[in-house]
Amino acid sequence: MTVKNLLVEAPDTLKYNYTVRKKPSPEGFSGHSHNAYELLYFINGDATYAVEDKKYKLREGDLIITRPSKYHFIQMDSDKDYERHNILFDHKKLGIDMRHLPEEIDVINVKGEKIITDILDKFSYYAASFSCEDFVRVARLLVEEIIFNIPLIEKNRESDFLVINPILSKALSYIGENLYTIRDISEVADAVFVTESYLYRLFKRELFKSPKKYITEKRLLLAQNGLKKGKRPTEVAAECGFEDYTTFYRNYTELFGKSPSEERSL
Repeated sequence: MTVKNLLVEAPDTLKYNYTVRKKPSPEGFSGHSHNAYELLYFINGDATYAVEDKKYKLREGDLIITRPSKYHFIQMDSDKDYERHNILFDHKKLGIDMRHLPEEIDVINVKGEKIITDILDKFSYYAASFSCEDFVRVARLLVEEIIFNIPLIEKNRESDFLVINPILSKALSYIGENLYTIRDISEVADAVFVTESYLYRLFKRELFKSPKKYITEKRLLLAQNGLKKGKRPTEVAAECGFEDYTTFYRNYTELFGKSPSEERSL
């Protein structure tokens, strides 16, 4: 596999990545969640986008909007060359008003919509031309321009999402409603009337992640939000369902690459 990659990153604010993969491996991009919005402009390839309990076969020109805390990944369906732009951004730090983005839009096709495609093409040009600081200033305006333009082409939104598995959907719904209080994975299995081992296999097969890991990462994302609001690490650990601080500290540092106290002081 040959990879062409252009990356600009301002930690905790904005990350832009342009990627071309020649004959990509079928593993695709690993599943993850984050407390940021993500725009992925799919130029070409043969891939499927999965978000929580739904999946969608990508089409040339699709613009995918992933909202904060949503678990998602890209799965390669063949070794056809893959090309895309990806923009990850903290709308609060950048001062971008996301109220202009319709809640019901997850994927919208912008092929032939020259105003938006021209904006997207500018990202790679500016990323290669400007310093990180200047690029972030320009990228903020470009992202906001995209957000303002999406409602104007709402007719192009895609709705061909398929539910991955009805049992998985019920399990994710139960987890979402009881995230703070779940003490054991068997509780989730009982709620959806399957064995714990079956639930584990279902998560690993469809989400490439164990139920426990999925729950832990969801809790950590909530904890991160609390820390950024100035709450004490021990306070957010307890609020988010961690029974002991040592476990919280270890998992938090592993996921975010910084300690809870470092996050709070930023």
